Amino acid sequence: MPELVEAPTYLGALQAFNVYGAEYVSVPIDENGLRTELLEEPLRSGPKFMYVLPNFQNPAGTTLSEGRRHELVMLSERYGIPIIEDDPYGQLRYEGEHLPSLVVLDRNNLRRDNGYSIGNVIYLSTFSKTLAPGLRLGWIVAPPEVISKLAQLKQGADLHTSTFTQFVAYEVARDGFLDRHVKLIRKIYRERRDVMLQALQEFFPPAVTWTHPQGGLFLWVTLPAGLDMKGIFNAALEQNVAFVPGDSFYARDGRGNDSREGSRHMRLNFSNAAPEQIREGIHRLAAAVKSHLTGTTLRLKLPLQV
Repeated sequence: MPELVEAPTYLGALQAFNVYGAEYVSVPIDENGLRTELLEEPLRSGPKFMYVLPNFQNPAGTTLSEGRRHELVMLSERYGIPIIEDDPYGQLRYEGEHLPSLVVLDRNNLRRDNGYSIGNVIYLSTFSKTLAPGLRLGWIVAPPEVISKLAQLKQGADLHTSTFTQFVAYEVARDGFLDRHVKLIRKIYRERRDVMLQALQEFFPPAVTWTHPQGGLFLWVTLPAGLDMKGIFNAALEQNVAFVPGDSFYARDGRGNDSREGSRHMRLNFSNAAPEQIREGIHRLAAAVKSHLTGTTLRLKLPLQV
């Protein structure tokens, strides 16, 4: 049975699933996240699970609307297909109202077995996006039966997560440091997002569009059809600017969906560079894109890397 994923979806998840020979069915997203109106047919094929990033999706930066969250949870119940809710960026909201997680909606809306909610949602999150990128420590919220099986798999995978790392996370969380730190990085990342959006508006040609993420770390650029993405990528590298080509984020599935759609897209990260670097980097990336729109060749190599 295949696994149902968004198109596009997180590259790291695809890499992890591919190790086990996964097969996929893909459902496209739009500015409001996963298009739940397209789920009925693929769910009838009986996928093992749905893998969804509802908040500030990687790579597109989109957020699943509240109405679609309710619909997704109800479809999961109707077809008996569990949801893996991957939420590493949920605390990094810069504008708009917080939306309820799928695991909370599942618990609140689906009361069964004499009022006890078994749960169709497995919730994943991490400290790596809020405390420190190098702190590869996450957690899972799931029914007890699922947690028991996951603990066995965890033991077989790496035996045990560093106790010291767990104590570090515990100490910074319990004394309030983490709450203060999250407020700080929200401010910093919002500023960097705004600088990138402004630079895109200023430097990119009108034929190019992009998402406006309300949080997270990424935005998704869409180019006109027919451009040579590999050529644009190489031209950008000559300017010491890098991005992730969109084809990396599309699963090959049995319904004709593959990485071809990704050839029109690029993922940009605004969290890692200072505002002045972001602005200059977008300026240079825009030059690479324009050179392929007009057929000209860039001649100048520049020292900045973002």
